[in-house]
Amino acid sequence: MSPPHRQEALLAAISEKDANIALLELSSSKKKKTQDEVAMLKREKDRLVQQLKQQTQNRMKMMADNYEDDPLMKASSPAQETNHKPSPDQLIVPLSEQYENRSKLQLYIGHLMALCQERDPAILQELAPPPAYHTSQPQHWEEELHKMSTEKLEQELEVCERECVELQEYANSVLQQIADHCPDILEQVVNALEESC
Repeated sequence: MSPPHRQEALLAAISEKDANIALLELSSSKKKKTQDEVAMLKREKDRLVQQLKQQTQNRMKMMADNYEDDPLMKASSPAQETNHKPSPDQLIVPLSEQYENRSKLQLYIGHLMALCQERDPAILQELAPPPAYHTSQPQHWEEELHKMSTEKLEQELEVCERECVELQEYANSVLQQIADHCPDILEQVVNALEESC
């Protein structure tokens, strides 16, 4: 089953569980059997919500990991000890990709936050976006990169990598809140993700 169809199937199953739970809870029966059935349905629903959330997170991770497959990115990684410093040109490619990735995450987070505000602003009450959410690319940034020294490029790459991690973690936190409070809008989250990729 393709991911969008799998998503639809999970959402349909979650809605069905919700309907069954509501019916059972509305029935006046206080029998242990009914209570056990409600508990079982709630467990099944939680499992489905987790699957849906996992799928969405996997797709977010794929988007965030795109730049990591670049051999230049690996060559310029501070974790890798090399005897020679990379040239500015070797740093510009991964840095450009990091800029692009940061912009995508900012857009995606903006969409997630808008969905939450629309549904229930309280969902985001405990969460404040990291400073990186408000970071913007300098005008004519491509030209600016070519003017930077190797050291400055390395610093910029390090900052941008850290910001992308912070943004990804924040997006995951918002996603968790959505999964906990209103899993039915996860479908809109997935659509937004597909548009931003």
